Amino acid sequence: MIVFAALFAAAASPSAARAECYLESVASPQEIAGGWTIHEDLRIVKQVDSAAYEQGGGGNWFVDRETTTLPMCSVFDDLGGYSLRSYMLQPVVTKSQVKICKATADGGSVPFVPADAKPRPADTAYEVYPSFDRPYAGSCPPASPAPDSVPD
Repeated sequence: MIVFAALFAAAASPSAARAECYLESVASPQEIAGGWTIHEDLRIVKQVDSAAYEQGGGGNWFVDRETTTLPMCSVFDDLGGYSLRSYMLQPVVTKSQVKICKATADGGSVPFVPADAKPRPADTAYEVYPSFDRPYAGSCPPASPAPDSVPD
């Protein structure tokens, strides 16, 4: 019964377990000894932010972000060729609080840019970089959402 409960908890909460790629699950010991390798690529496939809220004093604004990551396990043969034995794991969902605006000395707020933020290069004509994990580009304080319009 305890094993069943643990399996149910892991299935119900994908963020509870860390997904990992294992070469042993798709290649024989001889292939692994011969040079087969595996590379795990964690791709963000979805990010959803909550409505902005103020916390910790006037001017500090946050959103709650839910990020869905898809672990992709790329298998390569002994010559470095991509193998059709590559596979994906179940999506992993994580939740975090993200600061979008920071308070200023005069009581206002300005966009908060984390030290490790990677802005989109200005010369990129098309969206070739993921739109995820980019600095907040909205106004500070955040504009409140428009009220829902009622159709006539």
